[in-house]
Amino acid sequence: MSGGRKGKTVNASDVKRRPSFEIARDYIILNFKPIIEAEAEENLSKKELRQKRRAERQENKRRHLVRNSVLGLLLLIAIVVGVAFVWWNSSNEPVNALDKNARQFVVDEGATTDQVATALQNAGFIRSTLAFRIYMRLNGGMIQAGNHMLSPSYTLSEIANKLATADTDEIDVQIPPGLTLDELRDVFKQYDYTDAEIEQALNADYDNPILADRPAGATLEGYLYPDTYRVYAGDSLEVVIEKSLDKLNQVAIENNLAAAYASHGLSFYQGLTLASIVTKEVQKSDDQQMVASVFYNRLNAGMNLGSDVTFQYAYKSGLCSTNSPDCESVYNTRIYSGLPPGPIANPSLSAMLAVANPPASGYYYFVAGEDGNTYFSETADQHNQAVADHCGSLCE
Repeated sequence: MSGGRKGKTVNASDVKRRPSFEIARDYIILNFKPIIEAEAEENLSKKELRQKRRAERQENKRRHLVRNSVLGLLLLIAIVVGVAFVWWNSSNEPVNALDKNARQFVVDEGATTDQVATALQNAGFIRSTLAFRIYMRLNGGMIQAGNHMLSPSYTLSEIANKLATADTDEIDVQIPPGLTLDELRDVFKQYDYTDAEIEQALNADYDNPILADRPAGATLEGYLYPDTYRVYAGDSLEVVIEKSLDKLNQVAIENNLAAAYASHGLSFYQGLTLASIVTKEVQKSDDQQMVASVFYNRLNAGMNLGSDVTFQYAYKSGLCSTNSPDCESVYNTRIYSGLPPGPIANPSLSAMLAVANPPASGYYYFVAGEDGNTYFSETADQHNQAVADHCGSLCE
């Protein structure tokens, strides 16, 4: 017995064929339909013919209406899509591609997407709150609470990517010692602060106790404590200066500078002034201590300080017309006795400490030698010899 089923065999003879007369009939109808219809119309009455024509016109009108409606709908869809495309592309563009400055944008804990979108638009970072919400929904964007550095030059997608991670984008602004305010302007420009921003910051009002005895009308000359300050990239220069003043106040308190200067008959402002001169004269801490001692000895003896760096400051500041001991300015301690009206640079900590606690000495003169060493003398004759022996071309 066979275990499988036998398949049914189909013979060509079993296939039902279409009769030839049907094929001939369809051919005639297809090719002679217009003739047949024309002959049929000849058998119609005028009324029936008018009705037929009317029905055909109505049918054509209906078809045209349907076609026009479809075309109109497609055109409307195309216009809407085009407008939406232009709007979307425009909304994704930066608010101001030329403004490269980054500013701090803070997202509070628990803030919603709608709240963040509104805040972004109000701050000038995005063009459309709706576009931002759509983008975040389509891309599953996350918003991290915290500080974000954003720029009006960022596109919508760049803004969204920045918001996905909280960052600080902090920068270090370094204020070197021994620089005047004019020289510090060039330093601040290296951190992309503009001339206008620098001018505004240097002339702003600061409520800091370290400025308590600063004379009326005096600038910040000497008050910008030399250090490195970490700020956000979008922070104004005022923030840097405030940190600098805070640091100077902290250093003054920790080292009791006001009382130390007072013990030598100086106000804090005068102590800062003398420290700035010491800073400009020498850089080594040991030398600064001895130079401070020299200056105190000269002040106590009623001698002029005789510091060349003071008339050099006056000349560079435009206070006199010659960079020489003949400079006619109250800052020139070669001509005028006592301290100059104010600091001539921002003093280093070592110089401030040297002025606060100078060693006792019998020196009244010093000269910087060509070998990098500083030579101190008790008398004018010893000083002149030291100049001849060690100064050389430096004193020409």
